[in-house]
Amino acid sequence: MTQAPVGHHCPDCVREGKATVRRVTWQPGVPGGMAGAGLVSKILIGANVVVFFGQQRNLTIEARFADIPAAIASGQYYRLFTAAFLHANLLHLVFNMAALYIFGVQVEAAIGRVRFIALYALSALGGSAAFYLFAVPRAASVGASGAIFGLFGAYFVIARSRRLDTGPIVGLIIVNILLSITNPIIDWRGHVGGLVTGGVVALGFQLSDRLPKTACIIMQVATVTAAAAILAGLIAMRTGTLTA
Repeated sequence: MTQAPVGHHCPDCVREGKATVRRVTWQPGVPGGMAGAGLVSKILIGANVVVFFGQQRNLTIEARFADIPAAIASGQYYRLFTAAFLHANLLHLVFNMAALYIFGVQVEAAIGRVRFIALYALSALGGSAAFYLFAVPRAASVGASGAIFGLFGAYFVIARSRRLDTGPIVGLIIVNILLSITNPIIDWRGHVGGLVTGGVVALGFQLSDRLPKTACIIMQVATVTAAAAILAGLIAMRTGTLTA
């Protein structure tokens, strides 16, 4: 028999239970600490850098792919994603890519590559959708900040669920939100939209990790599907008001 928190379990039952539960390990604070860590994050960083240099060679790229509500309402929905790979200047790119490396690698290590891709994409969409909902029709927004704030939200949820210190990430979120609100050239809507989206999706993933394997997969799919459906509904609603 194997001693358990309540009573004793037979060894066969323990082995059977372990086989059906998703096991997750995480060592926060050391980005890139193991071989192959953060592969998706590093690919995303490379993609953003390549697109930025493309912007410098072709100045029309930003106008064609930025998050502009009036253009999106006309049917150019791809802008909701492409805007997340554009940056206004080199400093903008450097800050976002530094944050993507520091937090993206760690979040990716915590939840795995497939779930990380889903979380990053939904956070980027959540940030663009928030801008689309609340900005004036001719305003424009670019940057990976919505997705980055989604990683902030995910990092907080993961650390909280594993009883780790969340003080530094909370401080970072508060400072950046305040800067977003007080600086008129920074899109606070995209930041808040990405933060909420990333946090909610990460919460769904963390709750699913406590379930047996089949139920875990079902809940993860449901989390991604529900988040995408809600964002799609909000986008459709905004399109209706702009085209009415």
